[in-house]
Amino acid sequence: MVNSNEALHPRHDEIVCVISPSYFLFSVRLRFGTNSIPANITHFTKTSSPDLDALLNEIRNNIILPSILHSSQQKKIHSPKWEKRLQSDPIVIEIDGEILKFRYQNPQKDVPDTRKKVTEAVGKFETKEDYANLKPLLEGLANAQRKLRDDVQEKIVRLAGHKGCIFEVIDCARSARRTGFKLNTSEKVNETLHHVQMKAFDSDWDLEETQKALRWATMVLEMTQEEAHQPKRRKNAKPVPGEIALGRHPIALAAPMHLAAALAARHEAGQEVMDLVHKHAREILALWPEGKALMELDPPELYKRDASMHYLRSPSKFVTLATPMLHSLDEAIKVVKPELASQLQARRETLAAEINEKRQNLDDSRRGSYIYKRFYDA
Repeated sequence: MVNSNEALHPRHDEIVCVISPSYFLFSVRLRFGTNSIPANITHFTKTSSPDLDALLNEIRNNIILPSILHSSQQKKIHSPKWEKRLQSDPIVIEIDGEILKFRYQNPQKDVPDTRKKVTEAVGKFETKEDYANLKPLLEGLANAQRKLRDDVQEKIVRLAGHKGCIFEVIDCARSARRTGFKLNTSEKVNETLHHVQMKAFDSDWDLEETQKALRWATMVLEMTQEEAHQPKRRKNAKPVPGEIALGRHPIALAAPMHLAAALAARHEAGQEVMDLVHKHAREILALWPEGKALMELDPPELYKRDASMHYLRSPSKFVTLATPMLHSLDEAIKVVKPELASQLQARRETLAAEINEKRQNLDDSRRGSYIYKRFYDA
């Protein structure tokens, strides 16, 4: 029997099986191997809807759990010639008292599309209790070696953010090696920081909520420095000359500056917060020459299709992410030293013109229009 503290993915030569009189009934003990991934078997908690419960169980039973089988057993449950035999005599494994039975799976019909099912499931998450299942879901998929593309992870950020559950995403990123969820693209980093800022904004800059958001934003920037969250590159590829690191980009730096400046302007924040506003203001100014538009700070090749900054070519996405930055400059100008305030004001005017130009291509139904109106047309 597999103990929950043991590895679910050992090396093949370290599997010890005791075969029962029924040919496919196994009591399995899996030892730790140098390449093993320690993990508990995936379990989901009850959610807000029966449909979501059923969907998570489908992902667990048909995608995650079969991955614990030895590769030869996985081949059998996907082989038509074993279908009848497995129907009457399935592979049975007991793990922590749970009996798991594995029968034939038609790879074309019975094995769900991971991307589609995960997107569907997270789209049904509504409550914090639902989002408590996000981390075990991602851990289970990672253990099953089912990698989610960056665009799927970016969608998870947006869905969680819209439901006020952005910290659940940050928590998954903190365990990137177990969840496979990495803040390794510009869009993931800046969407995450966007929703962190919106949490504080939506609270009307409540002291505790804004302090918490500032801690989260700082946490995100710190994670971008870690090895686990570095951008994927082709073998031996180097950063594009002039490329700005994810956590050092002015859009990213503007998030903690926004939250710290809001605290300084509205609450007795203390010298530490004031120092943080000035620190990020200086960092932003050092990276942002006067008169340059925000989208001119990065090399043009990064805005080509399939390149890291291409998403900002969408007017709606640009306005969505740049509007809190504009408000960040407004808040910082109120509290920083006069010489910094005048320099920030120059960038503020440039960014406002850039945002207004993008807004000309937006109708009121787009997300960018909605976010801009939240900040400036109230």
